[in-house]
Formats: sequence, C-alpha cells, structure tokens
Amino acid sequence: MLFLYEFGQGKKTRVRYEDIVIGVFKKFPTDFHLKGYPEYPDSGDLIHKPLYDFKKKGYVNAENKVFSLTDRGIEFAEQLSKKDRGSSVGVGDRLSRSTETEFARVKGSEGFALFVESKKESLSDNDFYNYLGVTVRTQKNAFIGRLNTMEAVVDELKKRDGDPLSSKIVAYHDYMMGRYKNIVDFFIQN
Repeated sequence: MLFLYEFGQGKKTRVRYEDIVIGVFKKFPTDFHLKGYPEYPDSGDLIHKPLYDFKKKGYVNAENKVFSLTDRGIEFAEQLSKKDRGSSVGVGDRLSRSTETEFARVKGSEGFALFVESKKESLSDNDFYNYLGVTVRTQKNAFIGRLNTMEAVVDELKKRDGDPLSSKIVAYHDYMMGRYKNIVDFFIQN
C-alpha cells in the first residue's frame, strides 16, 4: 500500500506488478528477497496475496497485473504514512474524501430518489448494481471490494447522528442489501 502511494505520489497511478516487486525489494531488501538469494527480489505470495486482499477490501484496483489505489486506498495509505512518520491520525467530524464521493454518487442516483419517494417496488437489480458502482460483468474480487467500500461508507455515515440524509442512505443500503442478497451471495460464493 505504501509503495503504491509513494510511487504514485498520492494519486491513482497505475503500476505494473513487476515494478511493485522491484520497488518493494529496493526499499526493503531484507524483507522482500528470494529465500536463499538475498540479491534477488521475491515475486511470490509475499507481494501477490496482499495486493489481491487489498483489492477485496476496496483499497486497490487490479487489471491484468496492473495495480492502482482507489480513493479509499489513497486515504488508507495516507493514514499509514502518517503513522509511519509518527504523526497522529485524526478522524474529526468530517466525512472522509472517499465517503464524500460515494455519498454524492448515491445521493444523486435514480435508485435513491425512488427509495426516498417510497417507490421501492420500482427499484431493479440495475439500481442495486448502480448503488454499488459495479455491473453484471464485474469480477468477483472487484465486486467484493466495492461491497466492502460501501459497507465502510455506511459505517461512517452511521456515526453521524441526527443527519437525516445520512440516515436515509444507511436505510437505502440496508434495504438494497436485503432485497438483493441473492446477488451478493452469487458473487461471494462463485
């Protein structure tokens, strides 16, 4: 995470897997060398598995072994970077940038408008996919990553007591997760 953040200078820079392997090896040669060959980088599970775990958590995008941080990943890496430098990491009353982005996206969606207007029967599975920011063709790990991102958004919104719009988005999330549980189960189980 920190390597992607530093390499991209805090932006969503696309980085090839091989560049990540070499980059972390150069930065931490004692931790990322090939067992028995300290002069060579290890490109195995030590790097590969965490990247795909971060994808499932919604921190990283990955396509054809090219990786980039998501908005949520950038925020997480910023926090890690601050901790690494000994700075305190404050939460405050404001929403995180990634939550603000998702909040605005959901707030402006047709599905949310139907939900607010008490027209739940008009919601379709397309509204569910739009809510998550995925499509029917989204790969499993990307779907799980978006699901985790929206869960984190909802968790953050739940902390905003007294804000009616936040409460409506939380209710919309709960409704959509219940109504389209079969879609969630399909992606998670396959």
